[in-house]
Amino acid sequence: MNRQSTLSSRPSTFGGSSRNASSSQAVMARVLEKRQEWEAIAALDETTTEIVQTLEALAAQSDLIADGGKAIASVMANWPNVLRIIGLFGKERVPTTGEDETETRTDPSAETESLPRLVRIPMDGLAQGTS
Repeated sequence: MNRQSTLSSRPSTFGGSSRNASSSQAVMARVLEKRQEWEAIAALDETTTEIVQTLEALAAQSDLIADGGKAIASVMANWPNVLRIIGLFGKERVPTTGEDETETRTDPSAETESLPRLVRIPMDGLAQGTS
């Protein structure tokens, strides 16, 4: 049971009720001003919290992007080796026009000392074995 306060409707028993009324209005205005300040500060705090959460999410995503960049860099660093191996394979397989096939083959041990050893599987043997 909530009862409405009757204090505001009662006349003041002190002498100088007009002075109390004006000071009461001043206090109420000050309280209202402080309440508005508090609401503004609460809104600012909420906005700040949202900004911090957004920045933390961006930091996590930037870490993910950095890891992806490292993976791409390692793949890009391997491309010269891949292209060199493809070039060696192409030199051994494709004879140039007007030259004998034995002349186009180079000594693989001279060029591939720094390259890893490749395993070659003859395709003719595989085709005969599967039929």
